[in-house]
Amino acid sequence: MPKTSEQFDMIVIGAGLVGSAFVLCLRQQAVARDLRIAVVERSLPPTPAAANEHWGLRVSALSPESVSLLQAAGLHAKWPQLRPAPYADMRVWDADGTGAVHFSAKAAGVESLGVLIENAALQTALWQQVTQDSGLSIYAPQAWTNLERGLGDWCLTLSDGNALHAPLVIAADGAQSRVRELAGIAVAQRDYHQRGVVCTVEHEKPHEATAWQRFLNTGPLAFLPTDHPQQSSIVWTLPSEQAQAYCAMPVAEFEQALAQAFEHKLGAVGLLGERASFPLLAQHAEHYACDGVVLIGDAAHSIHPLAGQGVNLGFLDVAALVDALVAQRKAGLPWAHERAQRQYSRARRGHNGLMMHAMSGFDLLFASELPALRVLRNIGMKAFEKSGLVKQHIAQTALQGRR
Repeated sequence: MPKTSEQFDMIVIGAGLVGSAFVLCLRQQAVARDLRIAVVERSLPPTPAAANEHWGLRVSALSPESVSLLQAAGLHAKWPQLRPAPYADMRVWDADGTGAVHFSAKAAGVESLGVLIENAALQTALWQQVTQDSGLSIYAPQAWTNLERGLGDWCLTLSDGNALHAPLVIAADGAQSRVRELAGIAVAQRDYHQRGVVCTVEHEKPHEATAWQRFLNTGPLAFLPTDHPQQSSIVWTLPSEQAQAYCAMPVAEFEQALAQAFEHKLGAVGLLGERASFPLLAQHAEHYACDGVVLIGDAAHSIHPLAGQGVNLGFLDVAALVDALVAQRKAGLPWAHERAQRQYSRARRGHNGLMMHAMSGFDLLFASELPALRVLRNIGMKAFEKSGLVKQHIAQTALQGRR
């Protein structure tokens, strides 16, 4: 069978949460209706839990701005079917003291602080929306073998030997981005030597639409509310060896350890389904764009999950890149012109870097066992909790997001 070579304006590699959202948001723009886009994805999305089942292992805490972006991208009608779990309160406290902070949607003048959602459900809904767009050329599930620069464009060689060409490549292929590697973009990396243990549990007391987080010196433990009033998704940050031991220990022993680490705030807990863990790394690409390759989401940056901001930063990337590309096209410039790439990089790299350093700093602060630092962080948390308008302003700023 003869091999083919097809030409496009843009190739999007990776159609996970961020890649799919980018394609859908761009296609909403009138100037992009005739844009020739190839979407390449190695695997199909995982199957979400049924309506009467507990959530899967991976969830996302979406900011109100991320929710608005996703609904505007075409998910508004499907949104209730995704079993979103809005949370109106967030309670954070220090295990080694009396410092605690309470964020309230009511005090911030909003309906909710954010929305918890099962990743598999959201990814499936986005993928369905992408595949319904007859104007896209979709290659999935489709592996590829090479990406190389040609004369005026990039050539992506698929595993079947066929080739796709475009002057602009959007890399949304995750933290271990092969596109980033082949484009020669270096990345700075920090290994926390920790793993995040994830699972879903049921508990005696209702979660009250509250995201709970206790800071231990081994790392934060979060109980994130699902759509069921007595079920939560767990993200427990632990040293790598300890995390693996907790995943391997008998169920009853794990349940007891988890409830104890959480100070039994929601009573006894029972494990629902599997446990898993994943390594925690922070990394930041030295460039977000280089010679027609643009990185978005985890391909550009990955962050400690302490504040649950990873996917929200990715969606802010989407909004900024779409804005830059549309403005460039309206100015009469080609899609692959470097102006939009520079504008996007300026808009996002500094903000993402600031968030990454802040999360690393918080992790070091709460992991410290130095008595002086323990006293200072508890005094700081108490002062912040009593700060009134200052706390309210910071909460509102975080809810609004930044571009």
